[in-house]
Formats: sequence, structure tokens, C-alpha cells
Amino acid sequence: MASAYAESSPLISSDHVKAAVTEFARGFNHSYYLPLHLAILKGDWKSTRAFLDNDPSALTAKVTVNGRTALHVAAVGTQWKIVEKLMKNMPTNILTELDFMGCTCLHYVAMSEKVNDEKKLVAKNTSVTQVTDFKGFTPLIYSLTSTRHRDMVWYLLTNTTDERPGCPFSGPSASQLVALLTASGFHDITMHLLQRYPGLATISDSNGSIILNVLSKLPSHFPSGNTYVPPTIFFYKHAPVELELLPNDPHSGKIISNLLQHFFAHWKSIRDAKLTHLSAVRLTEFVFSQASAMNDYQFYESFVSADIIFNATSSGIVEILSICFQFFPELVWTHIPNEGYLIQIAIKNRQEKVIRLLSEMPIICKLLVLAIDESNNTTSHLAARVCSNNKSTLGAALQVERDSQWLQEVEKLNHPFHKVVKNKNGKTAREVFIEEHKPMVEEGNNWIRDRSNGCMLVATLIATITFAAAITVPGGNNQEKGIPIFLLHKKFTVFIVSDAIAFYCSMASLMNLLPETKGPINEEGIQTELVIRLKLGLYYLLIALVATTIAFAAALSMLLEKRFKFSIVYISSLACLPLHYATSVLYPNLRRIKLLQSIAAFV
Repeated sequence: MASAYAESSPLISSDHVKAAVTEFARGFNHSYYLPLHLAILKGDWKSTRAFLDNDPSALTAKVTVNGRTALHVAAVGTQWKIVEKLMKNMPTNILTELDFMGCTCLHYVAMSEKVNDEKKLVAKNTSVTQVTDFKGFTPLIYSLTSTRHRDMVWYLLTNTTDERPGCPFSGPSASQLVALLTASGFHDITMHLLQRYPGLATISDSNGSIILNVLSKLPSHFPSGNTYVPPTIFFYKHAPVELELLPNDPHSGKIISNLLQHFFAHWKSIRDAKLTHLSAVRLTEFVFSQASAMNDYQFYESFVSADIIFNATSSGIVEILSICFQFFPELVWTHIPNEGYLIQIAIKNRQEKVIRLLSEMPIICKLLVLAIDESNNTTSHLAARVCSNNKSTLGAALQVERDSQWLQEVEKLNHPFHKVVKNKNGKTAREVFIEEHKPMVEEGNNWIRDRSNGCMLVATLIATITFAAAITVPGGNNQEKGIPIFLLHKKFTVFIVSDAIAFYCSMASLMNLLPETKGPINEEGIQTELVIRLKLGLYYLLIALVATTIAFAAALSMLLEKRFKFSIVYISSLACLPLHYATSVLYPNLRRIKLLQSIAAFV
């Protein structure tokens, strides 16, 4: 009965399904098919074959109250070996049979990662990819709603056509297909689909463009939404990526890249990330180009909705904004109710990259900066507020200081008169800042002292160890002259220099981290001198830790090189771990300083 429904129409009401299930259940012999059902779920092929040999009709019969055949049961139970064996003897027309959930066997296989079983099903009956469930969804959509396995999606996409009854690329389910495919991050596959069916690029709903709406909520899928430390940046820039899909290999690339991918798992993740980023940018360009070709102002005014602009601005996706302004320059003046103009949204959400993009249009940027909202808030007032989306993981004190620096940079962009402008509550930007940051100030001052005490303990330990290591050097001293035995050894020079650096840096860290109960307090309530001392102490301590690691590696390699010839290679490799961590700690701060400097340079 379910197959008859599928032939007449892909859309079946729930009442019809309930009626069919009730009618079927009245005459269904549950106890007869229960042994077959349990044998399949357990993966017991011997018992399954014995039952089918005794009753060959059970191969095509509905063996559950949900109207599932033996093949359905094996697929739902993820018994892939039984699926393969049943499929060999299964008539081709049974592969398109729907259960009372509206699914074929391929619908369930599409929710797994068994691409080989999927290919065998399609090879036995090529029309199975076109069969839809009661909602009009093909197996392609099912593959996107479950595991989102790339190879599974690619194979189904290339083996599904836009034919009746489902019409997956032009029918009612096309919008859901595009949304799911974009959300899955397979932007290169989406581009392949849009090139075949360009009309899908301009599908929209009440929220505007479906594709742009999804992309604007995925900042990590764009280059601007990711920050890499220097070692990773090198690999990211030099990772070769093929944006054009080949029929049999969606991950096609160069031989060297494939070899690196085989030996270094991290290389593959970097390459996949770069592919996602470049494909997302290319997809965005294609969607905007298709929209601009419509030559209908009312269309693209609703197509690029305020929600899309807001999401891209608040998330800092400058690629979407940059491409948007290339095709529709007037959208830079977009004003969103209760949020303001783009620069106001960027300031509230601490999006330096968006401000830098707007600063490339100097006159427009200056006009937007001078805008005042309905509550008489200037852009400085907006910068003074606490940003809930940009909390620092380094502590409340550093967050307050960072917010203060942000306010100072925005004040440089703003007109000097706006420093004394009061909002509807009668407060200036600085007064707003002090009021909103009060809870963080007390927490910040306590945090500084707690971290200082903890770091002092580590610095004291390093100073003690390095002082003792300088006196009792590796290998000992000459008994007659008291000179170190390894004095002329090259590795000894590395050891003693690193040890000295570690000792002096740990002492410098101690001097900066000495507890100070009092210090000059700025207008926000944070003890500025303590913040500066804590930062210097942390940097000195970081250098001391790295130098201690190098000194230890040099000493160990001197002692072991005669017995273990390649000890220096393994020891040096392990010593690189603290160096990598030090880089990952320092680089984000340096990057943020550069961004703030670029904003200041605009003035």
C-alpha cells in the first residue's frame, strides 16, 4: 500500500498513514515474523537464511507492524552484511518499497556512512534515488540531516535528477535541500549544484536569501572567523586546494598534498578548512552575482535582508559584507531598528575587522561614526558597554583593560565633542563604562592578586632549579681546576645560556609579581600598575619556562649522546612543544594590537 501511495503522490497526509497502519496491523501475524525480525537485528545470517529458505515469500513481505521488509529491518538495525546478502536475492522493485514511515531502504542507508552499500543499491535499481518519503524528501536530504558524510552526499547528489515525483532541485523541498547543504559546510558541493541549477541561488523566504542567511550564521566557515598561530598560518597559506570538483574525487588535489595528508593528520584538517573557507567565499560571490542579475531593486532589497546584514556584521564576517557592497553599494547605509547602522553594530560587538572594512570608505565611515541613536547614544556610548559576546578568557582585569582600550580607539574615531555628550539617562560614555564595568572591577582586582601569587610560586621554583643547575652542571667539574668537563662542548653553551636566561627571567618575573596592596587606580577602578606588572611577569615567566626546557634538553642530550646516537633528535622534538604553546599564547595578543593600530591609523 505504501508503494501505491508513492506512485500516486509523494505527499501523504498523516491521517492516511494512520489508517493504513491500522488496517495492516489488524491482519499482521506478529508472532510469525518475530524470529526473522530478531535474527536480522542480531546479525544472525544463519537463522535469517533458514527462515527465508522455509518461507521465500518473507523476502518481500512486510515483516514488522511498521510495514518494513527484511531489507528495511537490516538497514535500520545497521546490519550491513545482511543488507548486502538480502540485496543479492531481492527483486529490484522491492528496493523502492516504502515502509509506513515513508522510507525506502536507501533512505536509511543514506543516514549512515556506508557508501559502498549505497552504490550497490543504486546499481541494482537506479530509480531508487528519486523515490521520496511522504513529505517529498529524497535520500539526498536524509544524508544531510544525519551524519552529513561528504562522500555519501556527493554520490547521492550526482545520482539524483530533477524528475517527478519529487523534483528535488525545483520542487517544494528544494529550499530545504539548499539550506541543509549550506549548513553542512559542503560549499564546494553546493557550488556544483548551483552551476547545474542556477535558480537555486536566488531561493529566498521571509528572512531573505536562504543561502546567505545560513552563511551569515557560520563565521567559522570564512577566513575572517579563524585566527591561526604562525606555524599553522604557514601551512594554511601553502595548502593547495582545488575548488573544482571532479566526478570521482571531491577531495582532488596535488600529489605532494596527498602525501602530506597521509602522514600528517593536522595537514588534512588545515587543507579541509581552507577548502571550506575559499568555497564559502566563492559561493557568496555566486549568490550575489545571481541576485544582481535579476535587475529588480525590490527583489534584492528583500533578498539581502536586514537579518543577513546584522548577522554578518555582529559575527565579523567581512567577506559577506565586502562582496555585498561590491554588488549593492547602497546597502552600506543599512539601518537596523534597535541596532543602528553597521558601524554601530560592529562597535557594540567588538568587530575590528568590520570597522577596518568600513574605514576603506572614509567619508561614509565618518558619517556613520557620527550617527546618534534614538536614545541619544553616540558610538562612544556603544563602545562603553560590556560586550557579552567577547568575554576574555584571561580574567576580568584584562577584560576591563581591553574594553577600556577599545573605548579609547573608538573615541579617536569619534568627534571630540561626543566625549561630553550625554544620553537620555544623562550619562557620558565614560560614565556608562564605569557603571557597566563595576561588577568586573572588584573581581578583576582580586583576580590579579590571585594570579600573581600563583605565578610567583612557579617563578620561585624555576629560579631555584636554574640556580642549582648552574652550580652542579651536567657531567660535573674537573677535580683539579674545578672547570666543567663539558665546558668546550657546543651543547654546553646552549645549556648555560638557556639556564642563565631562565634564571634572570624568573627573577624579573618575581620582581614584577611581588604583591602590592596599593597602586594607582584608574577611573574604571582597576589598579593599572598591577595589570602592567602582571603582564610583564607573565611574559618573563613564559620566557623562563621555554628557556628551562631548552636547558634541560641540552643537558640531557650531552649526557646521552654517546650511548644513544639520535637522542638529540627526539629530545629536541619534545622541546618544541613549549615553544609552540608560547607562540600560540603570544600571537593572538600581538594580532589584536595590530588591529587596534590599524583603526587608529584611519584617524
